[in-house]
Amino acid sequence: MFDELRRLPHPTIVALIVTAAAVFFFGAAFAPDLIPDYGVVPSKLTAAWSDLVAGRWSLSAAAVLLTAVFSLFLHGGVEHILLNMVFLWVFGTLVSEHLGKWWALGVFFLTGVCGNVVQVCLNFESDIPIVGASGAVCGLEGVYLGLALRWRLRWPDVWPLAHPIPPSQLAIFATLGAAYDIYSLASGNPGIAYGAHVGGFVSGLLIAAAITQIFPTDTSFQKSGWRL
Repeated sequence: MFDELRRLPHPTIVALIVTAAAVFFFGAAFAPDLIPDYGVVPSKLTAAWSDLVAGRWSLSAAAVLLTAVFSLFLHGGVEHILLNMVFLWVFGTLVSEHLGKWWALGVFFLTGVCGNVVQVCLNFESDIPIVGASGAVCGLEGVYLGLALRWRLRWPDVWPLAHPIPPSQLAIFATLGAAYDIYSLASGNPGIAYGAHVGGFVSGLLIAAAITQIFPTDTSFQKSGWRL
């Protein structure tokens, strides 16, 4: 099974999608309390962080901090997970294609956690769980936008796009999505963690800025051996 997974194109992205789908169906069928138990609850995360900083280490506090990772695989409904997985496939495979499968995996987790932290910082006392891979997906969008601004990228040909399109079009799409998230965050629209979207996107841009500062071209990055 693992050998077959490794032979798939962009195996780390496929693994993330399969894991999210498995968690969703397991929760729907057997564990209805997954979201309240493993979603990021800002008030709990803030308290656990305060305990850690104060030197009061405990397994329960560590488990609360790890919800910043676990929550990336939790989704509130069919529409939520379908939208996230489609965009994860598109931008995840594009980042995997240009940077490598392990870079794409690292970007997913790092920007997803950054997005959750930003959302928590916006409302420390909230008891509403934060769930979903949206922050990580926005992080992958931010990385792709950052690469497209500095590197000459190939025209992407990825499902569900009907045919290859200029990278600039996808970059514009990512920019419009980020602009909408910033507007929604400023407007105080409830129900969606726009802070996680913005935090993930900005952290993705910063990652791309660092990579393209060190490697001015796609070719120089490929030759460096940093494509993993």
